Amino acid sequence: MNGAHINGLSDSAIGEKVAILDAGAQYGKVIDRRVRELCVESDLLPLHTPVVDLLKNGYKALIVSGGPKSVFAADAEKHDPDIFNCGLPVLGICYGLQLINKVFGGTVVKNDVREDGQFTVRVDTKSPLFKSVFSISRY
Repeated sequence: MNGAHINGLSDSAIGEKVAILDAGAQYGKVIDRRVRELCVESDLLPLHTPVVDLLKNGYKALIVSGGPKSVFAADAEKHDPDIFNCGLPVLGICYGLQLINKVFGGTVVKNDVREDGQFTVRVDTKSPLFKSVFSISRY
């Protein structure tokens, strides 16, 4: 193939692999499907998968999924701490974002109620990261 695919990705995206490190999310398979819809191969693996295995298998990026527990829970999901310094980009979703925040010295504050479902978010569209996202979106 030459040019862009139906999702606007170039041929160079074909053959790329992403590891989805599952922290027990109910929507881990949804994340997997969405990544594959972008013409990127993905594998759903346990959060505790050793980094040496991830690197050996040629993954180009990591996604740490959500999960039902707090990062501060005594029985919180275990992870290989080297996922954050192995040279691969890491995207954290829900629990994964809290884990990144905790590991790098941020603060995670428990809310009085669970924060599941859809929320209205405001996006600073001046940031190059969000240049093509609407300023107010419903997720």
